Amino acid sequence: MNSIETEGADIDEAIAQALAQLGVPRERVDVEILTNATRGLFGLGGKRARVRTTLLQPPAESVREPLPVDPAASAADAVLDKARRVLSEIIRHIGVDAHVEAVADGSAPRLEIGGDPTGLLIGRRGQALDALEYLVNRIALHDEAAGVRVSVDANGYRVRRQQSLEEQARRMSERARTSGKPVSLNPLGPRERRIIHLALQDDAAVTTRSEGDGFYRRVVIIPTAPRRRPGR
Repeated sequence: MNSIETEGADIDEAIAQALAQLGVPRERVDVEILTNATRGLFGLGGKRARVRTTLLQPPAESVREPLPVDPAASAADAVLDKARRVLSEIIRHIGVDAHVEAVADGSAPRLEIGGDPTGLLIGRRGQALDALEYLVNRIALHDEAAGVRVSVDANGYRVRRQQSLEEQARRMSERARTSGKPVSLNPLGPRERRIIHLALQDDAAVTTRSEGDGFYRRVVIIPTAPRRRPGR
């Protein structure tokens, strides 16, 4: 394979795709730009960039083994950078003074929003963050392989919220065990309900289930044995 044509959201992404397929560094190829990318609002309605990349032959006296390149890792980096650019564009249109950093954390790539002292991008109980995450995945990753998903956080909110919910789960579990009666939590979103379920999945004294519909769906913590009365 000496020459290939690849596409991307921009020239850099198209070149990155070619390097991943050829398994060589940038200095080992010659790149011909066939089509520049054009984009509409948030990257919709435009055309993708296309390049022809040709593998250069090294001089005979200095032939070296090509540097190892992980195609999967290169493709994942390109996807994460694309998501970062889309989120930055959305925030710019919202008019919030904030910046976005891409974090490649193994199988859980995420975008970290810094700044935004008003908390506007977090919203009540993280609802604005959930909306931003949904938009980024629909816009930036709509043509990527199934299963790829990028999470979005702002100023460490999600970590703090998870810790708070796990602590609440432990308190409510203790209440259920002590009273011998089911304990219902306030309505929570799908992400937050899952945190509660996971926090108590190894607690043999209680079980959990979700009840209700839509915005009113909540977690119920149920003791597995009735409360023992004193003296018995």
